Amino acid sequence: MHYLVGYLSALSSAFLWSIAVVIFKSASNLLSPFLINAVKNTIAFILFIILFLILKIPFWYSEFNFTDYVIIMMSGILGMGVGDSLFIYALSRIKANQAAIIDTFSPVIIYLLSYLILGTVLTIKQSIGSFIVVSALLLITYEKNLTNNEQRIDKIGVLLQIIAIFCSCYGIVILKPVLNKVNNSINIQLWITVFRLFPGMIMAWIIFSFQKNRIDLIYKFYNKDIIKKMLLGSFLGTFMALTFWIIGYANISKPPIASIIGQMAVIFIAIFSRIFLKEKITVMRLISIIIAISGVIIIIF
Repeated sequence: MHYLVGYLSALSSAFLWSIAVVIFKSASNLLSPFLINAVKNTIAFILFIILFLILKIPFWYSEFNFTDYVIIMMSGILGMGVGDSLFIYALSRIKANQAAIIDTFSPVIIYLLSYLILGTVLTIKQSIGSFIVVSALLLITYEKNLTNNEQRIDKIGVLLQIIAIFCSCYGIVILKPVLNKVNNSINIQLWITVFRLFPGMIMAWIIFSFQKNRIDLIYKFYNKDIIKKMLLGSFLGTFMALTFWIIGYANISKPPIASIIGQMAVIFIAIFSRIFLKEKITVMRLISIIIAISGVIIIIF
């Protein structure tokens, strides 16, 4: 039963996050990516507080030791603070469907980190699947662009997203031992989600505060369309998708498997970015998507 809950939650997270990515991509044309991350984390945090009040979930759990609390906070700073800030900034420089394909590299990083930190051992099949996923990453990274300027921007975006992926993956891998202690309590899993989000929210605002024209950037936020996009993206992405992701991750024994299921977002983002953002899916990107999903299927089955 735990595995079924885990798989369905991870898949739901991928679907919801893909919608949020498309929304944030459209908003990034008008807003600072760093402001988007700070605002989305803040909105999600407020939504979680409201949820806790409705469900009467305690705001503090004392069952964990000091190290556990530090790990949860570090996970939030790396994932929700640094990782998401860099990801949305990269998203403002590259196409949403490109970003989705590059994100398929995350299971490989989680494999390596899980082996080094948690001792998770890869099977031959999983290694082959990982190699296939890396191949998809390389294809999209070296895709020939229309202009030299676009090529330069794409490479910077790709590099930033890879750094973002590493930060997020490291944050989620170190969190796994803590989640293993509470895989029978969704309430505590939700509490960890919020306790992890809070330092991520603070870090996101700290990063945004270093922007020179931050006051002018905040004024751009006062637009009905932008506000609607941020509310919807924050609700679906940071609130709903993050909740399902933590629940899925807590109920799937091997971190890489949870990450791989999450890569179904590649398909969803490719479809939604084509429908709503009118992004062209080139032959190379289509091939990359097929290769990436093939690698995911091999690892799962």
